Amino acid sequence: MKAQEPHPPRFLLRFFRWFCHPELQKYIEGDLLELYNERLQQSSKRKADWRMAGDVLLLFRPSIIRPTQSVDYINPHDMFKNYFKVGIRNILKYKVFSFINVFGLAVAMSLCMLIILMLADQHRYDAFHEKKTRIYRILTNYEGSRQGYATSPYPLAAALKTEYTVAEDAVTLMPGVGGDATYQQRIATMRGYFADPSFFNVFSFDLVQGDKKTALSAPFSVIISKALAEQLFEHENPLGKVIDFSDRQLAFPLEYDGIGAAPVKWGSLTVTGVLDPTAYKSHLAFDALVSTSTRQALINEKKVEDLSNNWEFFYRAYTYALVRPDKNEDDLNTALSDLVARKYANLKFDQVKGFNLTGQALTDIQTNLQGNDVNNRLPRIGYYFLSILAAIVMVLACLNYTNLSTARALTRAKEIGVRKVTGANRSALVFQFLSESIITSLLALGMAVMLLLFIAPAFKGLWVNQYLNFELPSTFEVYGIFIGFAIGVGIVAGLYPAFHLSLYQPIKALKNLGGASAGKLGLRKVLSVSQFVVSLFFITTAILIYQQFKHYLEFDYGFTSKNIVNVQLQGHDYRKIANAMSTVPGVSTISATDLIPAGNTNNNCEVRKMNTSGDYISMGKLTTDENFTSTLDLKIIAGKNLPAVSDSTSRFILVNETAVKEMGYAHPADILGEVFETKFGGELLEVVGVVKDFRYRLLINQHEIGPLVMQNNPSSFAFLNVKIASPNLMATVGKLEQTWKRIDPVHPFRYQFYDQQLASLHQGIFDLVSILGFIAFLAITIACLGLLGMATYASERRTKEVGIRKVLGAQDSSIALLLSREFVWMIALSIAIGAPLSYFVNNLWLQSLPNRIEFGMGILMLGVAILLALGLITIGSQTWRASRAKPVDALKVE
Repeated sequence: MKAQEPHPPRFLLRFFRWFCHPELQKYIEGDLLELYNERLQQSSKRKADWRMAGDVLLLFRPSIIRPTQSVDYINPHDMFKNYFKVGIRNILKYKVFSFINVFGLAVAMSLCMLIILMLADQHRYDAFHEKKTRIYRILTNYEGSRQGYATSPYPLAAALKTEYTVAEDAVTLMPGVGGDATYQQRIATMRGYFADPSFFNVFSFDLVQGDKKTALSAPFSVIISKALAEQLFEHENPLGKVIDFSDRQLAFPLEYDGIGAAPVKWGSLTVTGVLDPTAYKSHLAFDALVSTSTRQALINEKKVEDLSNNWEFFYRAYTYALVRPDKNEDDLNTALSDLVARKYANLKFDQVKGFNLTGQALTDIQTNLQGNDVNNRLPRIGYYFLSILAAIVMVLACLNYTNLSTARALTRAKEIGVRKVTGANRSALVFQFLSESIITSLLALGMAVMLLLFIAPAFKGLWVNQYLNFELPSTFEVYGIFIGFAIGVGIVAGLYPAFHLSLYQPIKALKNLGGASAGKLGLRKVLSVSQFVVSLFFITTAILIYQQFKHYLEFDYGFTSKNIVNVQLQGHDYRKIANAMSTVPGVSTISATDLIPAGNTNNNCEVRKMNTSGDYISMGKLTTDENFTSTLDLKIIAGKNLPAVSDSTSRFILVNETAVKEMGYAHPADILGEVFETKFGGELLEVVGVVKDFRYRLLINQHEIGPLVMQNNPSSFAFLNVKIASPNLMATVGKLEQTWKRIDPVHPFRYQFYDQQLASLHQGIFDLVSILGFIAFLAITIACLGLLGMATYASERRTKEVGIRKVLGAQDSSIALLLSREFVWMIALSIAIGAPLSYFVNNLWLQSLPNRIEFGMGILMLGVAILLALGLITIGSQTWRASRAKPVDALKVE
């Protein structure tokens, strides 16, 4: 049997063949094997293997290593440098088209960048919490509800901690702290939540002073904000200090979550911590956190309501759960479903049908507004709405780029032919054209950033932003997103032109027969017409909404709001304030009410005729005094006014005309003296009068006037309605303020003129008009820029024809008409499509708007006239210039 010949280790040869340059491998490997055999003859195999291993390692150097690219590799640096240079040259060569593209993309990008800034701003909220990915707020919902509630039953947090393993911890934030904190002679308003020590385990707020572990443990302990500490204690150390607190049921966390009440002393609270909320970007804002154990003591003193075992009431408490690291949102929702099944099986209340609890991720709270939420924010649908608008404008700008780029196909046909003849393949041309579109987009980004410097402050100046609190800060991360967005836009805008132009055959391209001709504008016509259709829609919509806004401002509510000042009572006895203010010269009448009619809050009740078994009828409810009808000039059409009462609730009521019909009475006089009972409480109400119908609900919420009950109940009054007869309104208001300060030197005088208050309720619509008007401006600007580019290009392409026609005697006007005809037809086609589309779509949403205007032809024709005027000016500017050119100059072209 033949002995096997020694050979070098296979792994050494495999390693050598893996890294060695293919062109050198066979020569070097031959030398290595020859050298290995010589060493075998001189020494042992082991020594020969080791020495070969050393040789292989010495060969592992740059000059021997296999290149990572193929042999015909082209330096990418040079390639991209070439793309960049050619792109810049083309941009500079065709300045007009380049400006149109850059400016069009810039205005659209600035709008998209504003949306990006808004989203980035909102995502900064609650990012500081270390366990933010495991924190969930519990939402409540039930069948028939328009949206979920941010609040949940009060005992929920305790049940999650004790009865389920999904939650590592949970905390309930219970509003209800709203009153005056007093230290020595200093008084400050304090609003906040009841919270337990779990607050600091769930959230990552730090205390400026105090111990987080014990600050909320003891009864009557309070953590106050740094601002409140400075207001109360100035330069003293607040820790351990005792403040006296009187609750006045001030509105919190939202401004309409309370109407104020007479002060109720809660006793002394010891300051155990100081927190600086301004150091954190959080959806939670408060002046103070009072220990939950304090609430139990107040329950014992019957100063607050006991909700410890109340699973039916879910409108006040906010529950946050910290799930365990090995659990997720699905596990939490499963546990909540099980809890609902157990706790609500035997409960009977109106919302029990379809009642459910679900978790909402902490990082999702700021962009997903819920009912009863802790502040006013832009709801998610608002982001969708603005994003869709921005996307439409961005698409219009990209279509402009596509349109003009393909229009220039004839101009660049020779360049494409030369590149293909010299060896450029299709992919190289695609990259070339894409690089040009990306460069254009990056130039537009620079312009868009400058536009954003004007747009962002204008947006922050909108009336609605006082509630949305957008700050729109620019960060490095946001600018990184901007650059990525600009590159993406460049790719999207340049994709079609790149693939379209790179298809040209070299010979046809060199003969200018690349398939494109000046007369064939099929795709480009479609794109231009699409732009004008969208522009007409935006213009018409903006005009329509503006007319609707004017309609609301001039609306006849059925009562007088002029020269009436609504004064917040802030918990004071209305008679005391009313008697003092009635002595002010210029004051005509004073009345009191629990809420402002036609405002953004409503009360309801359900009544039926006494001793009947019919269904209860839901009605609006206003609590007013006997002077209310005279202050607002309400007309009593049957019976008499509400009688004056002392502190108790009167059983006598006024109803409106609609209520008379709803209750089944033919004439207003027929209902006088009838007695009705309420569904809740069984209160008996006797009708003493009927008032003429007037608007008592927000116009945008209800089209028809609903049935209304008016009752005199002094304990519910929250506002005084002071009617001023003096021509100098502000002087009288100044005297009213002086009167207020004599009674309450601590709290500011809060008032609003009624007519301005009603107008401000619809100010949000004007903001919408501003936004849509701006969008319409951008859309028509982009469309006109595209048309300008097309008209300019067409004029240039037909310069020689124009010269010949002029030599043959053609007039300037006839040549201008000839050049314009095609574009005028495009605008006419846009109007033919856009006008009925605008009418149909706008009528669709308008029909669901209460107290709407009629969408007449006047609004549509005004939109058409604006579009037509701008389009004709754009076309005429170029065609008239071309028609005025001298024939000699025109014939010199080419």
